[in-house]
Amino acid sequence: MVWQCARLLVFSLFIVLGGFVFESLAAVSAIFGGIVARSLLPKEKLLRDERAVNFLGYVFLSPLFFLSVGVHVSVASIAVYPLMIAFIWVVAKGSKLLVCYSLFRKMLGTKYSLLLGLGLSVRFSTSLIVQFVLLNSALISLSLYSALVATAVFMKPVILGVLSWALSRGKPP
Repeated sequence: MVWQCARLLVFSLFIVLGGFVFESLAAVSAIFGGIVARSLLPKEKLLRDERAVNFLGYVFLSPLFFLSVGVHVSVASIAVYPLMIAFIWVVAKGSKLLVCYSLFRKMLGTKYSLLLGLGLSVRFSTSLIVQFVLLNSALISLSLYSALVATAVFMKPVILGVLSWALSRGKPP
């Protein structure tokens, strides 16, 4: 019982210190508090609590985040700048395909080196989080944000379909 109170005190101290003393470091102190709590909690209790937190995050918070991402997208910008979406796609995918082809062609062959480059393009939530932060910080415009989100949304099924189809045919090296 004493150890549980001590753990809670250390965890709370990190959050309070970060929140009141260094306001800009509040998120960092919460992360450190989580690291301390993770190292101090018993494994059984930690796994049970981690499942509950994962459930809350995946079922409740993730849909709210993606809804907020969609609310901020300007459909008018997507309609006005369709070439920007194509340009972003060509630059982002082309650079990955070119690098993977040139570095791994001899080791994996042409098909699988290109599939490796295409596999590097499978991203969604991490890039959306960064783009959302950049938009909220006014570092990118709404038109660019909308084009980046549209590129990710439009190309996700294409990339997954091509990867599934290509990997189901033939034997990988």
